[in-house]
Amino acid sequence: MDPSQTRCPICGGSMKKVEAGLNRSWGNVILTSYGSSQLQIRQESGPWHTYMTPSRSAEGLYCTDCGALTIAPTRSVDL
Repeated sequence: MDPSQTRCPICGGSMKKVEAGLNRSWGNVILTSYGSSQLQIRQESGPWHTYMTPSRSAEGLYCTDCGALTIAPTRSVDL
């Protein structure tokens, strides 16, 4: 991903390269009994698909103007 060649799809602002991940604090781990976090996506009225887990980070682009985040996981998701 080259942020210098990409404009935000929402506002047209500048994009900055970032890394996205599901990170948890020790307080969160204690409160949730070591439960696992997953970022899931779905199309309208479709089943949920796991997009990201705590063990898998992803490249991302962050808009410095409106805060939009675009992420690309390290493996594909079948929708």
